[in-house]
Amino acid sequence: MPYKRDNPFLWLSKYLSLALTLPASVLAGYILGSFGDHFLHTTFLKVIGILLGMAGGLIQIIRELNRDSK
Repeated sequence: MPYKRDNPFLWLSKYLSLALTLPASVLAGYILGSFGDHFLHTTFLKVIGILLGMAGGLIQIIRELNRDSK
């Protein structure tokens, strides 16, 4: 099946995945930080997990957008 650039479903899936990348990354960081806080009896790993999730999500979005511009 040839790749059609004007297919609206391809654009929808692509940009919907970009829109969900950041919230999913932040949620994953929060969950991992929460587990770390629970097992290590600390209170700051949730915040670190959220920050790392945001950074990872932004890096992934920038990579995807740069790939499209080439």
